[in-house]
Amino acid sequence: MTSTQQAPIGAAVEASVRAQAAVRLKVGLPMMAIWAATLWYWGIPSGPGWLVAAWTVGVSHVLYAFIAFFLAKHLRPFSAEQLAVGTAILDPMMLSGWISMMDEAAGLYICFYLFTILGFGFRIGPRLMRICQISSMVSLAVVIAVAPVWRQHPILGLSFLMILFVVPLYASGLLKKLHEARVHAEHESKAKSQLLAKVSHELRTPLSGVVAAAQLISAETEDDRIAKRAETITSLSRDLLREINDLLDAAKYEAKALVLESALFDLNDVMERVRLTLASTAAAKSIRFEATIDDAVQDRIQGDSHYLSRVLINLAGNAVKFTEKGKVEVTAKLLEEQADSYRIRFSVQDTGIGIAPELHQQIFEPFFQASAGTTRQYGGTGLGMSISREIIALMGGEIRVESELGKGSLFYFDLKLPKVSKARLEVISTPSIQAVYGKRVLVADDNATNVTLLKELLERDKHEVTVAYSGEEALDYLNSGEYDVIFLDYNMGDIDGAKVLQIYRFGKLEPAPTYFLTADVTEGTAETLRESGAVGVLHKPISTDGLRQAIAQVCERDSGVASPSQQKPAQAPLKAVSIQYLDHSVIDDLRAMSDRPEFLGHVLSDAADDIERNCNNLIKALLADDIKQVHDTAHALKGVSASVGAARLASLAGKLMRVDRWELKQTSDRWKTDIAEAKNQSLSAIRNIIPDRTARP
Repeated sequence: MTSTQQAPIGAAVEASVRAQAAVRLKVGLPMMAIWAATLWYWGIPSGPGWLVAAWTVGVSHVLYAFIAFFLAKHLRPFSAEQLAVGTAILDPMMLSGWISMMDEAAGLYICFYLFTILGFGFRIGPRLMRICQISSMVSLAVVIAVAPVWRQHPILGLSFLMILFVVPLYASGLLKKLHEARVHAEHESKAKSQLLAKVSHELRTPLSGVVAAAQLISAETEDDRIAKRAETITSLSRDLLREINDLLDAAKYEAKALVLESALFDLNDVMERVRLTLASTAAAKSIRFEATIDDAVQDRIQGDSHYLSRVLINLAGNAVKFTEKGKVEVTAKLLEEQADSYRIRFSVQDTGIGIAPELHQQIFEPFFQASAGTTRQYGGTGLGMSISREIIALMGGEIRVESELGKGSLFYFDLKLPKVSKARLEVISTPSIQAVYGKRVLVADDNATNVTLLKELLERDKHEVTVAYSGEEALDYLNSGEYDVIFLDYNMGDIDGAKVLQIYRFGKLEPAPTYFLTADVTEGTAETLRESGAVGVLHKPISTDGLRQAIAQVCERDSGVASPSQQKPAQAPLKAVSIQYLDHSVIDDLRAMSDRPEFLGHVLSDAADDIERNCNNLIKALLADDIKQVHDTAHALKGVSASVGAARLASLAGKLMRVDRWELKQTSDRWKTDIAEAKNQSLSAIRNIIPDRTARP
């Protein structure tokens, strides 16, 4: 059997089995009532034990339908494939049980054999259809051989068997062609999506260089004509980048790879981003551009600020593009406020050329343009509106349009967004953790950035810090020295932290208390590490308070406490997680961590090198389909990224740490694209902050 004839696997089979189970309840149970009515109307056949047999068949069918539905929903203890085969055999047998209870009326229900056989064929594939067909013919043949009414009319029984043989046989040929056409269409669609994603991504890197070069020319030249030309290049490049982003998002959505993030953000930041992006373009056309927020929206909200901004910029960008005079207004109006959420209407209104009512739905179709003249005059791929609609649908809303030719346009959508009061995000005034001073501490981590940060944090409290960059080096230090507390990275390249601790404890009567450092926040990993003999687990990025609390738990406190400059109030349990490429609040914390001017440049330079190396290794692991290497490298990448505020990379790495082999096979190309893009953007942002890349201590 060729690959195009085989039944779908994985999620497709699971969905089909669940759909069959639902049909079995919705159609099968009502049909049992009809069969019972038929028996009552035609008269109950005579014979000893018939009533008991009828009850047995009925109760068995009901139990079978509900058990099959339960198993299909939970897929335990059987797999979807096993359930599909089992029900393909049992469905016709249940039908045959009812047929055997009837006399001449049984002929009315022979069609349900075909309904069952073809149902398996079209839902799951030819293989299951043939299994169901064989089961149907065998079970009906048994009924014909046993039931008196069928023995009296053998030709009628044989004609039914011929129908069950011929019709599915003919349908299997059609089904084969249908499956081949579907597979071909899926391959074509996947190839198109991959091409779009690859081409879009490959265009972005040189285009970023073009924009940067044009900006440098504009800043350095004193010739107004050259400056204007450079600004033109910059403007056109930004337009092109916007179209490339639309192509990339279209490819992601079609591949079911467009995933929304969820983080706290300030709506004012989103509107300011929209204003900064489009205000200069509007000013160049002498159009008034406004971006306003309802004063009643005071709290931060939860959602994906990146894609919300993309949608508003798309809608407002179109408004600016198609407006020659007047104004463009972007507003966020509060419709309803509840204790834990806002319902906000986002709208974009312009005084542009307008849209004919008959085109209001067509403008959301991919690559649609109102006319060929529109494309030539205003440009664009026609993807922005389509992608915007899909993104808002993922957010739980719907974009609506009100417009007439020559009277401008209004686009709006309503979103219900969770909120968090700013009061809950403020720093809580609680007693700070007392610092323990002057302890001998060993830190083992193969990531230079993490080692630098931990060493700086520990030395602020006057600890004597020894650092090891590998598991083997850590064992050498542990064999030759004594320490008050040990911090081991769980995921070191040569020997992982758990093995280091196991070897160390084996040779020591009184081993020093040990903490594991890891970026894996799952409870399973934490439990495994605790069972290895460690006193606790610290999750990256490591904070001053986290270190102080860990050391205070296992060491006697000195009489002194931290100086006011070292004290840091405890943070509120809710913390905003940026989905931008770089969280500048983390950079501010790093800057405040040390008085040495070269410290920040040193940390960020090391981090940039670590991020580049880990991202390159991660992409190689994705290409090699090495799931273990993917998990290990993603773990290392998350740790260093979180330490310096590379939030987007840390988020992607965290997801890759949890991806399974089957999912990785389906989404490998998307991961490579996203990691490469986030790496380039994050490194660019980090290196722009480094005060002097050559100034290394």
